This record gives sequence, C-alpha cells and structure tokens, in this order.
Amino acid sequence: MSGVALRCPKCGTTQSHTGECDACYGGLVRYFCSNHNPGLWLDEPVCKECGGKFGEAPRKRPAPPPPAASPTPPRAPRRPESRRPRVAEPPSTSPRRPPAPEVTSAEPSLPSLKDLLTHLLLKRRERTVFKDEKGPWDEPPPEVRRRRPRAMGCLIKLILVALLLLALAFGVSFLFVAGALQHLL
Repeated sequence: MSGVALRCPKCGTTQSHTGECDACYGGLVRYFCSNHNPGLWLDEPVCKECGGKFGEAPRKRPAPPPPAASPTPPRAPRRPESRRPRVAEPPSTSPRRPPAPEVTSAEPSLPSLKDLLTHLLLKRRERTVFKDEKGPWDEPPPEVRRRRPRAMGCLIKLILVALLLLALAFGVSFLFVAGALQHLL
C-alpha cells in the first residue's frame, strides 16, 4: 500500500479513483497520508511533510537514532569468600517435599466452582416454589354441546327433502324436454 491513498473520511475504506465512496456512498474520498502516526488528511496528492505521492510506494522512515548509552554505575567490590572448605552434606534417603503454602488470615480461601454452582442451585430452589395443585389451564375445557330444539331439527329435515324433490323434478323435466326435442328434429 502506498503512503498516500484516497480514503473515505466516514467509513475508512480506500479506493483507486476520486469521487464518491464506493463502499458507503457517504461522501467524497480524500487524500490520506498513512506515513504519519496518526495519519494526515491532505488536500492534494502530495504530502508536504514527508514527500509521499499518491500512487507511489511509501518511503521508508529513517531509523530512529540509537539511544544514548547510559553510564553504568560502578560495581561494588566483591567480598572475599571465606577460606573455610565446604563440607558436603550426606545425601538424604527421603524425598524432599515442597514447602506447604502459607495461609494468611487476610486472604480468604476461594470456593471451588462445584461449591459455587451447588450454592446457586440451592438458593434458586428456595426462591422457586413448585405447586402441586393444578391450575385452571391444566383442565380440559368443558364440553359445550348446544342442543337444537326439536322443531328446528324437523324444519331443517323438511327443507332438505323439499330441495331434493325440487332437484329431482328439475332433472326429470330436463329429460322430457330433451326427448321431445329429439323427436321434433
């Protein structure tokens, strides 16, 4: 990526041509020099501070000068070791145990994850009350059977029979008219 690029000030995407941003259509792209920290917005394709140009490879920044060597303090003279010869300790037959961790009263011991979960579940059970009683939503709805009066049932049947007879009469008359027309032709 070159040091100077066309970049959208709204979404930060770069593109290779001037004009409206192709990604967000939020505004016009501008020249941006990424050779600086933070980068600089430019009005022209050449950065006046570092000389970077649009479309060219970025110039490498000069390496920072090495830090000045700090003077080291003089070392203290070594103490001469005692002239007594060291006596080797006899090897012990029992394995060495690591020292026990010190427990201070200022630092409380932390419970394990199992203890925390058990405690939380017990508290939740205390809070939640399960009822064995059935609510009105547990019972099926009562069956509502609407009974029609006997007169209505009779009337409906009478109307159905009349419609059946009317359809039968219409069909028979159609057959008679069709038969009569055949004899005439």
